[in-house]
Amino acid sequence: MRDKNFLFWVILATFFLVLLNLPPAVSSSLREFFRESMATYQGGVTRLMSGVQRTSSAVGNITEVIQERDRLDREAAVLRARLRTLEPLARENEELRTQLDYQKRVSLKTVACEVIARDDGYGWWQTLRLDKGRKHGLTGNMPVITPDGVVGRTTEVSDQTCDVLLISDRSFKVSVRFDQEGSFGILHGGGVSLRGVHSTGVLCVPGPFRVDYLRKDLAIQAGERVMTSGLGGIFPPGLMVGRVVRVTFDETGLYQHGDVEPVADLGRLRSVLVVTGQQSGDQ
Repeated sequence: MRDKNFLFWVILATFFLVLLNLPPAVSSSLREFFRESMATYQGGVTRLMSGVQRTSSAVGNITEVIQERDRLDREAAVLRARLRTLEPLARENEELRTQLDYQKRVSLKTVACEVIARDDGYGWWQTLRLDKGRKHGLTGNMPVITPDGVVGRTTEVSDQTCDVLLISDRSFKVSVRFDQEGSFGILHGGGVSLRGVHSTGVLCVPGPFRVDYLRKDLAIQAGERVMTSGLGGIFPPGLMVGRVVRVTFDETGLYQHGDVEPVADLGRLRSVLVVTGQQSGDQ
C-alpha cells in the first residue's frame, strides 16, 4: 500500500515537472484546453448561483408584500371600526343641528330632551321616557314634537324625567285639519302591527292613524297634509302630523274616515322637543 502511494506521488510530481518544462506553445495549448473544459462547468455554477440569488430576492420581496398586505388589512379594519363608531355620531349631530334650526324658526318655546327609555321593554311603541322633568319646566299634557312632526304628549312628570304617550297609541287623540279649508277631524293612534322588522329594540310598526268625523261632502285626496288644528287646548295649530293614505265612509254614511301615515319616524327617536308655550314676541 505504501509503495502504491509513493508511486502515485512520484507520477504526479513527474507530471507537474513535465508541465512546467513543456515548450511555451504546448503549455499554452494545454492551458487553453483546460480553460475551455472548465468554462461550461463554471458557467453552470455561475448561472446556478445567480438563480439562487434571484430566488432569494423574490422570496424576500414576496415576504415583504405579504407583510405589507397584512399591515394594510389591519389598518383597514381599524378604520372600519372607527367609521362604525363615527356614523351614529354623525347622524346624531345632524339631527341636533336640524332640531336647533327648527327651534330658531318656529314661534314656540321648546325644551330639547333625549330619549333615555322606550316603552316597558316589549317594543309596542306606547311610551318614551325623556331626560328632562319638572326642574326643566315640564308638566303633563305638553306637546312633544320633532322637526318632522308630532310625536306625542307628556304624561307623568318627575323632577328629572317625564314619560311621553306616543301618537301611535290608540288612546291618543288630537284635533287636526287638512289642506282643504273647513276640513277638521279627530285623529287617534292606529296601534301597532306585527309586520315590522326587529330592529333597534322595536318589534312592531305603527298602524295608520285614524281621523274620524270628517264631513261627507269633503273631497279629501290621498297625499294631503294633516296638521294640528289648535282646537282642544294642548297642541298649537299648524304642527305636521302626517299625510292622507285613503278616505272611506263610515257604516252610517254620515261621515268619512281618513287613514293617515305619520311623518315622524317613531322607531328611531333619539331626541325630541317638548313645547312649553309660545314665544313671548308672538303671543
